Amino acid sequence: MVNGLRISLRRYVLWSLLSLATIVIVLFSIQSSDSFFDGMDGMLRNTMVRAAQSAELDNSNHAQILDLHVYANYDDLPDEIKQSFPQDSFTPFALKKNINKPNWLTRPTWAHFALMVTLGNGETRYVSQTFRAPPPEDYKKFRINHVVYSAAVGVIALISFSVALLFLMRSVSRPIESLQRWAASLDEKELDKPIPEFRYKELNALAAIIHGSLQNVRTTLNREREFVNHASHELRTPIAVIRSSAALLHRVIDSGNTKGNNALARVDHASKTMADLTETLLWLGRNEETALPKESVDLKAMVEALSQDLMYLLSGKDVNVQLNLNECALLLPKTASEIVIGNVIRNAYQHTQQGNVTITLSGATLTVLNEEEGLEQDENASLSITPNSGLDGGFGIGLKLIDKLCAKLEWGYSHKKVITQDTQGNHGEMDSSAKGYSVVLTLK
Repeated sequence: MVNGLRISLRRYVLWSLLSLATIVIVLFSIQSSDSFFDGMDGMLRNTMVRAAQSAELDNSNHAQILDLHVYANYDDLPDEIKQSFPQDSFTPFALKKNINKPNWLTRPTWAHFALMVTLGNGETRYVSQTFRAPPPEDYKKFRINHVVYSAAVGVIALISFSVALLFLMRSVSRPIESLQRWAASLDEKELDKPIPEFRYKELNALAAIIHGSLQNVRTTLNREREFVNHASHELRTPIAVIRSSAALLHRVIDSGNTKGNNALARVDHASKTMADLTETLLWLGRNEETALPKESVDLKAMVEALSQDLMYLLSGKDVNVQLNLNECALLLPKTASEIVIGNVIRNAYQHTQQGNVTITLSGATLTVLNEEEGLEQDENASLSITPNSGLDGGFGIGLKLIDKLCAKLEWGYSHKKVITQDTQGNHGEMDSSAKGYSVVLTLK
Protein backbone atom coordinates (compact mmCIF):
# COMPACT_ATOMS: atom_id res chain seq x y z
CA MET A 1 0.00 0.00 0.00
CA VAL A 2 0.95 3.62 -0.12
CA ASN A 3 3.20 5.09 2.50
CA GLY A 4 0.41 6.78 4.46
CA LEU A 5 -1.90 3.73 4.44
CA ARG A 6 -0.14 0.57 5.53
CA ILE A 7 -2.30 -2.45 6.32
CA SER A 8 -1.54 -6.11 6.67
CA LEU A 9 -1.85 -8.41 3.69
CA ARG A 10 -4.27 -10.60 5.61
CA ARG A 11 -6.71 -7.77 6.28
CA TYR A 12 -6.36 -6.45 2.75
CA VAL A 13 -7.28 -9.81 1.18
CA LEU A 14 -10.01 -10.45 3.75
CA TRP A 15 -11.80 -7.14 3.28
CA SER A 16 -11.36 -7.21 -0.49
CA LEU A 17 -12.98 -10.64 -0.80
CA LEU A 18 -15.74 -9.75 1.68
CA SER A 19 -16.55 -6.59 -0.25
CA LEU A 20 -16.60 -8.49 -3.53
CA ALA A 21 -18.81 -11.23 -2.05
CA THR A 22 -21.21 -8.63 -0.60
CA ILE A 23 -21.60 -6.89 -3.96
CA VAL A 24 -22.14 -10.18 -5.80
CA ILE A 25 -24.70 -11.48 -3.28
CA VAL A 26 -26.66 -8.21 -3.24
CA LEU A 27 -26.77 -8.08 -7.03
CA PHE A 28 -27.90 -11.70 -7.30
CA SER A 29 -30.55 -11.14 -4.59
CA ILE A 30 -31.93 -8.15 -6.48
CA GLN A 31 -31.86 -10.09 -9.74
CA SER A 32 -33.61 -13.03 -8.08
CA SER A 33 -36.39 -10.81 -6.76
CA ASP A 34 -36.84 -9.03 -10.08
CA SER A 35 -36.85 -12.31 -12.00
CA PHE A 36 -39.49 -13.73 -9.66
CA PHE A 37 -41.89 -10.81 -10.17
CA ASP A 38 -41.17 -10.64 -13.91
CA GLY A 39 -42.03 -14.33 -14.19
CA MET A 40 -45.27 -13.89 -12.25
CA ASP A 41 -46.26 -10.91 -14.42
CA GLY A 42 -45.49 -12.86 -17.59
CA MET A 43 -47.59 -15.84 -16.51
CA LEU A 44 -50.52 -13.61 -15.57
CA ARG A 45 -50.29 -11.67 -18.84
CA ASN A 46 -50.32 -14.84 -20.96
CA THR A 47 -53.26 -16.19 -18.97
CA MET A 48 -55.21 -12.96 -19.54
CA VAL A 49 -54.46 -13.03 -23.27
CA ARG A 50 -55.77 -16.60 -23.59
CA ALA A 51 -58.82 -15.74 -21.53
CA ALA A 52 -59.64 -12.76 -23.76
CA GLN A 53 -59.21 -14.84 -26.92
CA SER A 54 -61.31 -17.80 -25.73
CA ALA A 55 -64.03 -16.10 -23.68
CA GLU A 56 -67.60 -15.87 -25.00
CA LEU A 57 -69.28 -12.68 -23.83
CA ASP A 58 -72.88 -12.68 -22.58
CA ASN A 59 -75.54 -10.09 -23.32
CA SER A 60 -73.88 -7.63 -20.94
CA ASN A 61 -70.56 -7.94 -22.83
CA HIS A 62 -68.96 -9.69 -19.87
CA ALA A 63 -67.40 -13.09 -19.25
CA GLN A 64 -65.73 -14.62 -16.25
CA ILE A 65 -63.10 -17.35 -16.35
CA LEU A 66 -62.07 -18.27 -12.82
CA ASP A 67 -60.97 -14.92 -11.28
CA LEU A 68 -60.50 -13.25 -14.66
CA HIS A 69 -63.16 -10.84 -15.90
CA VAL A 70 -63.38 -10.11 -19.62
CA TYR A 71 -65.18 -6.97 -20.96
CA ALA A 72 -65.81 -5.67 -24.41
CA ASN A 73 -65.61 -1.97 -23.51
CA TYR A 74 -63.57 0.09 -21.06
CA ASP A 75 -66.74 1.58 -19.57
CA ASP A 76 -67.85 -1.90 -18.51
CA LEU A 77 -64.83 -2.37 -16.24
CA PRO A 78 -65.40 -2.18 -12.47
CA ASP A 79 -65.01 1.25 -10.92
CA GLU A 80 -61.99 0.26 -8.85
CA ILE A 81 -60.19 -0.85 -12.03
CA LYS A 82 -61.06 2.37 -13.87
CA GLN A 83 -59.87 4.41 -10.88
CA SER A 84 -56.55 2.59 -10.94
CA PHE A 85 -56.01 2.70 -14.71
CA PRO A 86 -57.31 5.53 -16.93
CA GLN A 87 -58.37 4.58 -20.45
CA ASP A 88 -55.58 6.50 -22.15
CA SER A 89 -52.98 4.56 -20.18
CA PHE A 90 -53.83 1.25 -21.87
CA THR A 91 -51.74 -0.09 -24.73
CA PRO A 92 -52.34 -3.46 -26.42
CA PHE A 93 -50.93 -6.46 -24.56
CA ALA A 94 -49.26 -4.28 -21.88
CA LEU A 95 -50.04 -5.51 -18.37
CA LYS A 96 -51.21 -2.82 -15.98
CA LYS A 97 -50.88 -3.39 -12.23
CA ASN A 98 -51.57 -1.43 -9.08
CA ILE A 99 -50.40 -3.07 -5.84
CA ASN A 100 -51.23 -1.63 -2.45
CA LYS A 101 -48.38 -2.52 -0.09
CA PRO A 102 -48.05 -0.65 3.26
CA ASN A 103 -44.31 -1.35 3.40
CA TRP A 104 -41.82 -3.70 1.78
CA LEU A 105 -41.73 -6.01 4.80
CA THR A 106 -45.46 -6.88 4.70
CA ARG A 107 -47.57 -8.63 2.11
CA PRO A 108 -49.91 -6.55 -0.15
CA THR A 109 -53.47 -5.87 1.05
CA TRP A 110 -54.89 -5.81 -2.49
CA ALA A 111 -53.72 -5.74 -6.10
CA HIS A 112 -55.44 -4.72 -9.38
CA PHE A 113 -54.36 -6.08 -12.76
CA ALA A 114 -55.69 -5.12 -16.19
CA LEU A 115 -54.82 -5.90 -19.81
CA MET A 116 -56.12 -4.65 -23.17
CA VAL A 117 -56.12 -7.38 -25.83
CA THR A 118 -56.66 -6.77 -29.57
CA LEU A 119 -58.22 -9.79 -31.31
CA GLY A 120 -57.59 -10.90 -34.86
CA ASN A 121 -60.96 -9.59 -36.09
CA GLY A 122 -60.17 -6.10 -34.83
CA GLU A 123 -62.21 -6.33 -31.61
CA THR A 124 -60.76 -5.02 -28.34
CA ARG A 125 -61.30 -6.70 -25.01
CA TYR A 126 -60.28 -5.76 -21.50
CA VAL A 127 -59.27 -8.33 -18.91
CA SER A 128 -59.07 -7.51 -15.21
CA GLN A 129 -58.31 -9.37 -12.04
CA THR A 130 -58.35 -8.28 -8.42
CA PHE A 131 -56.47 -9.94 -5.56
CA ARG A 132 -57.24 -9.32 -1.94
CA ALA A 133 -55.24 -10.50 1.03
CA PRO A 134 -56.90 -13.51 2.65
CA PRO A 135 -57.85 -13.33 6.30
CA PRO A 136 -55.03 -14.27 8.68
CA GLU A 137 -54.75 -17.95 9.36
CA ASP A 138 -54.54 -18.98 12.97
CA TYR A 139 -51.98 -21.71 12.39
CA LYS A 140 -49.58 -19.34 10.58
CA LYS A 141 -48.53 -16.81 13.16
CA PHE A 142 -45.60 -15.55 11.05
CA ARG A 143 -45.43 -14.90 7.35
CA ILE A 144 -42.52 -13.65 5.29
CA ASN A 145 -42.72 -12.18 1.84
CA HIS A 146 -40.43 -12.92 -1.04
CA VAL A 147 -38.28 -9.78 -0.69
CA VAL A 148 -37.51 -10.42 2.96
CA TYR A 149 -36.88 -14.06 2.17
CA SER A 150 -34.40 -13.13 -0.57
CA ALA A 151 -32.64 -10.68 1.74
CA ALA A 152 -32.42 -13.31 4.49
CA VAL A 153 -30.99 -15.86 2.08
CA GLY A 154 -28.42 -13.28 0.93
CA VAL A 155 -27.35 -12.49 4.50
CA ILE A 156 -27.02 -16.19 5.31
CA ALA A 157 -24.96 -16.72 2.16
CA LEU A 158 -22.71 -13.78 3.08
CA ILE A 159 -22.19 -15.08 6.62
CA SER A 160 -21.39 -18.54 5.30
CA PHE A 161 -18.91 -17.10 2.82
CA SER A 162 -17.31 -14.99 5.57
CA VAL A 163 -16.85 -17.99 7.85
CA ALA A 164 -15.33 -20.02 5.02
CA LEU A 165 -13.08 -17.10 4.10
CA LEU A 166 -11.90 -16.72 7.70
CA PHE A 167 -10.97 -20.40 7.85
CA LEU A 168 -9.16 -20.06 4.51
CA MET A 169 -7.27 -16.94 5.59
CA ARG A 170 -6.35 -18.61 8.86
CA SER A 171 -4.91 -21.63 7.08
CA VAL A 172 -2.86 -19.30 4.84
CA SER A 173 -1.81 -16.69 7.40
CA ARG A 174 -0.57 -19.09 10.06
CA PRO A 175 2.32 -20.43 7.95
CA ILE A 176 3.19 -16.86 6.94
CA GLU A 177 3.25 -15.77 10.58
CA SER A 178 5.41 -18.78 11.41
CA LEU A 179 7.81 -17.75 8.63
CA GLN A 180 7.89 -14.22 10.00
CA ARG A 181 8.68 -15.39 13.56
CA TRP A 182 11.34 -17.77 12.26
CA ALA A 183 13.00 -15.07 10.16
CA ALA A 184 12.94 -12.61 13.09
CA SER A 185 14.60 -15.18 15.40
CA LEU A 186 17.45 -16.02 13.02
CA ASP A 187 20.91 -15.50 14.46
CA GLU A 188 24.26 -17.20 14.12
CA LYS A 189 23.11 -20.20 16.17
CA GLU A 190 19.77 -20.57 14.39
CA LEU A 191 21.47 -20.44 10.98
CA ASP A 192 23.14 -23.77 11.72
CA LYS A 193 19.79 -25.47 12.29
CA PRO A 194 17.72 -26.96 9.41
CA ILE A 195 14.97 -24.89 7.82
CA PRO A 196 11.53 -25.76 9.26
CA GLU A 197 8.58 -26.79 7.08
CA PHE A 198 6.01 -24.07 6.31
CA ARG A 199 3.30 -26.19 4.58
CA TYR A 200 3.35 -24.34 1.23
CA LYS A 201 6.19 -24.74 -1.24
CA GLU A 202 6.27 -21.00 -2.02
CA LEU A 203 6.91 -20.21 1.64
CA ASN A 204 9.53 -22.94 1.83
CA ALA A 205 11.29 -21.40 -1.17
CA LEU A 206 11.17 -17.96 0.46
CA ALA A 207 12.58 -19.39 3.69
CA ALA A 208 15.43 -20.97 1.75
CA ILE A 209 16.22 -17.62 0.10
CA ILE A 210 16.23 -15.83 3.48
CA HIS A 211 18.39 -18.55 5.04
CA GLY A 212 20.86 -18.45 2.14
CA SER A 213 21.10 -14.65 2.19
CA LEU A 214 21.81 -14.55 5.91
CA GLN A 215 24.42 -17.26 5.55
CA ASN A 216 26.15 -15.16 2.89
CA VAL A 217 26.04 -12.16 5.20
CA ARG A 218 27.51 -14.21 8.04
CA THR A 219 30.31 -15.43 5.77
CA THR A 220 31.10 -11.86 4.74
CA LEU A 221 31.12 -10.67 8.35
CA ASN A 222 33.43 -13.49 9.35
CA ARG A 223 35.84 -12.53 6.57
CA GLU A 224 35.74 -8.90 7.70
CA ARG A 225 36.40 -9.88 11.29
CA GLU A 226 39.35 -11.97 10.25
CA PHE A 227 40.68 -9.07 8.17
CA VAL A 228 40.34 -6.67 11.09
CA ASN A 229 42.12 -9.09 13.43
CA HIS A 230 44.97 -9.56 10.97
CA ALA A 231 45.13 -5.85 10.17
CA SER A 232 45.39 -4.98 13.85
CA HIS A 233 48.59 -6.97 14.14
CA GLU A 234 49.98 -5.82 10.80
CA LEU A 235 49.39 -2.14 11.58
CA ARG A 236 50.76 -2.30 15.10
CA THR A 237 54.12 -3.64 13.93
CA PRO A 238 55.20 -0.77 11.60
CA ILE A 239 53.88 1.81 14.05
CA ALA A 240 55.95 0.24 16.82
CA VAL A 241 59.03 0.30 14.55
CA ILE A 242 58.49 4.00 13.78
CA ARG A 243 58.13 4.88 17.46
CA SER A 244 61.15 2.87 18.53
CA SER A 245 63.22 4.40 15.73
CA ALA A 246 62.12 7.88 16.75
CA ALA A 247 63.15 7.16 20.33
CA LEU A 248 66.55 5.99 19.11
CA LEU A 249 67.00 9.09 16.96
CA HIS A 250 66.32 11.27 20.02
CA ARG A 251 69.51 9.89 21.52
CA VAL A 252 71.56 10.18 18.33
CA ILE A 253 70.65 13.68 17.12
CA ASP A 254 72.52 16.51 18.70
CA SER A 255 70.43 18.68 20.99
CA GLY A 256 71.65 21.74 19.13
CA ASN A 257 70.11 20.56 15.86
CA THR A 258 66.84 22.47 16.20
CA LYS A 259 65.40 21.57 12.81
CA GLY A 260 66.19 17.89 13.23
CA ASN A 261 64.70 17.78 16.72
CA ASN A 262 61.56 19.58 15.55
CA ALA A 263 61.14 17.16 12.64
CA LEU A 264 61.72 14.24 14.97
CA ALA A 265 59.18 15.60 17.42
CA ARG A 266 56.62 15.84 14.64
CA VAL A 267 57.37 12.25 13.59
CA ASP A 268 57.02 11.06 17.17
CA HIS A 269 53.75 12.97 17.64
CA ALA A 270 52.39 11.68 14.32
CA SER A 271 53.33 8.09 15.16
CA LYS A 272 51.60 8.32 18.54
CA THR A 273 48.54 9.80 16.89
CA MET A 274 48.65 7.02 14.29
CA ALA A 275 48.84 4.37 17.00
CA ASP A 276 45.90 5.86 18.90
CA LEU A 277 43.93 6.30 15.68
CA THR A 278 44.62 2.71 14.65
CA GLU A 279 43.39 1.34 17.96
CA THR A 280 40.24 3.47 17.79
CA LEU A 281 39.46 2.57 14.19
CA LEU A 282 40.03 -1.11 14.85
CA TRP A 283 37.71 -0.90 17.85
CA LEU A 284 35.15 0.84 15.67
CA GLY A 285 35.52 -1.70 12.85
CA ARG A 286 35.24 -4.72 15.12
CA ASN A 287 31.79 -3.52 16.23
CA GLU A 288 32.47 -4.68 19.76
CA GLU A 289 30.24 -3.79 22.65
CA THR A 290 33.16 -3.17 25.01
CA ALA A 291 33.66 0.52 25.69
CA LEU A 292 36.92 2.36 25.22
CA PRO A 293 38.85 3.08 28.42
CA LYS A 294 37.97 6.47 29.87
CA GLU A 295 40.12 8.96 31.71
CA SER A 296 39.78 12.48 33.00
CA VAL A 297 40.16 14.85 30.06
CA ASP A 298 40.66 18.62 30.25
CA LEU A 299 38.55 19.64 27.27
CA LYS A 300 39.77 23.22 27.28
CA ALA A 301 43.42 22.18 27.13
CA MET A 302 42.65 19.54 24.49
CA VAL A 303 40.84 22.01 22.24
CA GLU A 304 43.63 24.60 22.62
CA ALA A 305 46.30 22.00 21.80
CA LEU A 306 44.45 20.63 18.79
CA SER A 307 43.74 24.14 17.51
CA GLN A 308 47.42 25.03 17.82
CA ASP A 309 48.61 21.79 16.16
CA LEU A 310 46.33 22.42 13.16
CA MET A 311 47.33 26.05 12.65
CA TYR A 312 49.49 25.03 9.70
CA LEU A 313 46.26 24.61 7.71
CA LEU A 314 45.72 28.39 7.97
CA SER A 315 49.14 29.29 6.64
CA GLY A 316 48.82 31.99 3.97
CA LYS A 317 45.08 32.52 4.67
CA ASP A 318 43.35 35.60 6.04
CA VAL A 319 41.48 33.76 8.77
CA ASN A 320 40.80 34.97 12.30
CA VAL A 321 40.49 32.24 14.97
CA GLN A 322 38.55 33.04 18.12
CA LEU A 323 38.48 30.67 21.10
CA ASN A 324 35.73 30.98 23.70
CA LEU A 325 36.56 28.15 26.05
CA ASN A 326 35.29 27.48 29.54
CA GLU A 327 36.98 25.15 31.97
CA CYS A 328 35.58 21.63 31.63
CA ALA A 329 36.89 18.22 32.72
CA LEU A 330 35.04 15.00 31.84
CA LEU A 331 35.63 11.26 31.91
CA LEU A 332 36.05 10.47 28.21
CA PRO A 333 37.95 8.10 25.91
CA LYS A 334 40.86 10.44 25.20
CA THR A 335 41.90 9.16 21.79
CA ALA A 336 38.36 9.09 20.42
CA SER A 337 37.80 12.62 21.74
CA GLU A 338 40.94 13.85 20.02
CA ILE A 339 39.89 12.21 16.75
CA VAL A 340 36.40 13.73 16.79
CA ILE A 341 37.38 17.22 17.95
CA GLY A 342 40.47 17.24 15.72
CA ASN A 343 38.42 16.32 12.64
CA VAL A 344 35.90 19.07 13.35
CA ILE A 345 38.57 21.75 13.80
CA ARG A 346 40.58 20.45 10.81
CA ASN A 347 37.55 20.74 8.51
CA ALA A 348 36.83 24.28 9.74
CA TYR A 349 40.42 25.38 9.12
CA GLN A 350 40.79 23.56 5.83
CA HIS A 351 37.63 24.95 4.22
CA THR A 352 37.95 28.57 5.31
CA GLN A 353 39.99 30.76 2.96
CA GLN A 354 38.99 34.17 4.27
CA GLY A 355 36.81 34.81 7.29
CA ASN A 356 36.42 33.70 10.88
CA VAL A 357 36.55 30.46 12.82
CA THR A 358 34.88 30.56 16.21
CA ILE A 359 35.37 27.67 18.64
CA THR A 360 33.12 27.76 21.70
CA LEU A 361 33.19 25.36 24.65
CA SER A 362 30.28 25.69 27.06
CA GLY A 363 30.07 22.86 29.55
CA ALA A 364 30.16 19.59 27.60
CA THR A 365 29.02 21.25 24.35
CA LEU A 366 31.58 22.24 21.72
CA THR A 367 30.51 24.49 18.84
CA VAL A 368 32.74 25.16 15.84
CA LEU A 369 31.57 27.81 13.35
CA ASN A 370 33.56 28.74 10.25
CA GLU A 371 32.41 31.71 8.16
CA GLU A 372 33.74 32.41 4.66
CA GLU A 373 33.41 36.14 3.98
CA GLY A 374 33.10 38.13 0.79
CA LEU A 375 30.61 35.88 -1.06
CA GLU A 376 28.05 37.40 -3.41
CA GLN A 377 24.50 36.71 -2.33
CA ASP A 378 21.05 37.60 -3.57
CA GLU A 379 19.95 40.96 -2.15
CA ASN A 380 16.71 39.41 -0.87
CA ALA A 381 18.55 36.73 1.16
CA SER A 382 19.01 37.17 4.88
CA LEU A 383 19.75 34.22 7.16
CA SER A 384 19.14 30.73 5.91
CA ILE A 385 19.95 27.31 7.29
CA THR A 386 19.88 24.30 5.03
CA PRO A 387 19.67 20.63 6.00
CA ASN A 388 22.68 18.39 6.29
CA SER A 389 22.16 17.15 2.76
CA GLY A 390 23.38 20.51 1.47
CA LEU A 391 26.92 20.01 2.76
CA ASP A 392 28.56 19.46 -0.56
CA GLY A 393 32.05 20.91 -0.20
CA GLY A 394 32.36 21.87 3.44
CA PHE A 395 32.91 18.46 4.99
CA GLY A 396 34.64 15.47 3.55
CA ILE A 397 35.47 11.96 4.66
CA GLY A 398 36.34 13.23 8.13
CA LEU A 399 32.71 13.80 9.02
CA LYS A 400 31.77 10.28 7.98
CA LEU A 401 34.24 9.07 10.58
CA ILE A 402 32.79 11.51 13.11
CA ASP A 403 29.29 10.23 12.37
CA LYS A 404 30.28 6.66 13.18
CA LEU A 405 32.31 7.52 16.26
CA CYS A 406 29.62 9.77 17.74
CA ALA A 407 26.96 7.13 17.10
CA LYS A 408 29.14 4.45 18.72
CA LEU A 409 30.00 6.66 21.68
CA GLU A 410 26.40 7.97 21.93
CA TRP A 411 27.51 11.59 21.67
CA GLY A 412 25.28 14.34 20.37
CA TYR A 413 26.40 15.55 16.95
CA SER A 414 24.83 17.87 14.38
CA HIS A 415 26.07 20.09 11.55
CA LYS A 416 24.35 22.53 9.28
CA LYS A 417 25.10 25.05 6.57
CA VAL A 418 24.66 28.71 7.55
CA ILE A 419 24.41 31.75 5.26
CA THR A 420 24.35 35.24 6.82
CA GLN A 421 24.37 38.80 5.50
CA ASP A 422 25.07 42.15 7.06
CA THR A 423 22.77 45.18 6.98
CA GLN A 424 21.87 47.02 3.80
CA GLY A 425 23.96 49.92 2.49
CA ASN A 426 22.86 53.31 1.18
CA HIS A 427 21.90 51.95 -2.23
CA GLY A 428 19.83 49.08 -0.81
CA GLU A 429 22.56 46.49 -1.39
CA MET A 430 24.15 44.21 1.15
CA ASP A 431 27.61 45.39 2.22
CA SER A 432 29.04 41.93 2.94
CA SER A 433 28.04 38.32 3.29
CA ALA A 434 29.38 35.16 4.88
CA LYS A 435 28.80 31.47 4.32
CA GLY A 436 29.95 28.65 6.53
CA TYR A 437 29.12 25.63 8.63
CA SER A 438 28.21 25.15 12.24
CA VAL A 439 29.10 21.91 14.03
CA VAL A 440 27.79 21.14 17.51
CA LEU A 441 29.23 18.32 19.63
CA THR A 442 27.81 17.19 22.95
CA LEU A 443 30.30 14.97 24.74
CA LYS A 444 29.01 12.58 27.39
